[in-house]
Amino acid sequence: MASRPAVSRYGSGPLLVCHPGGPGLHPSYLEPLTAALPGRTVALLHPRGTGDAPRPAAPDGYALRDYTDDLVTWLEQHADGEPADLLGHSHGGLVALLAAARRPGLVRHLVLLATPAFGGERADRIAAAGHRARSAEGPVAEALALLDRTPAEPEDDAALGRLLARLAPLWLGPLTGRARAWRAGLATRPANADALRHFNTTEFPALDGTVREAVRHLTCPVLALTGELDGLAGPPHLSAWAALLPGSTTVLIPAAGHMCHVDAPHAVASAVTSFLGRTAMD
Repeated sequence: MASRPAVSRYGSGPLLVCHPGGPGLHPSYLEPLTAALPGRTVALLHPRGTGDAPRPAAPDGYALRDYTDDLVTWLEQHADGEPADLLGHSHGGLVALLAAARRPGLVRHLVLLATPAFGGERADRIAAAGHRARSAEGPVAEALALLDRTPAEPEDDAALGRLLARLAPLWLGPLTGRARAWRAGLATRPANADALRHFNTTEFPALDGTVREAVRHLTCPVLALTGELDGLAGPPHLSAWAALLPGSTTVLIPAAGHMCHVDAPHAVASAVTSFLGRTAMD
């Protein structure tokens, strides 16, 4: 059964619907991007069990199909009867992809921001190699050491939020003042452990097939962009999107990680704005 996402709105202008990732992160982690998109009404969704959205009754109510049900229902009810521009980050990009594949008439343009094109052992190997390649960076080395000695299950959602903030250098480029401030904010927000656990154990191993099936049904223009230093959805994933979606637009953000909207918010926003404006005139 579809759950009703909560929403935070920013700015004014044409609607851009943003679906956060994680899964399970508080949606406010995407706010650096919303602030960099003037001239748009940005509807930042709060997916099930995060932010102001209620948790599903069952701890396994976090399947990609459930998130897709929620997003499709929201677009039907709140996009003013017009196809919407849709952006998803990471896991949220997968949800956006599935919504655009299921209901092509609801989506005008699709932006896949730091979204993995495949999962399973191949993705794990690439991520581990990317992290090792940056192990000379002090914050990355500290995060890797913490990851090695951390128990599998934090005691509660607040503890998970604090842990993710400590691990954040793995997903950021070289730390700037902006990234440090964002990281401090992340530590104050609980994260949904049930959502993250379900994705990692159930959805991620089968992601290749999920993505291949979805792209067969896409009809809208697609932008895929990611950070050069992103171990989770970086250059190999960007190349995979280009192969899966001939005719799509791909952009690599230099010196940025998985949270490229934090490392380089204006570069990300510029790429998104250019894509939406260019394809709108085609």
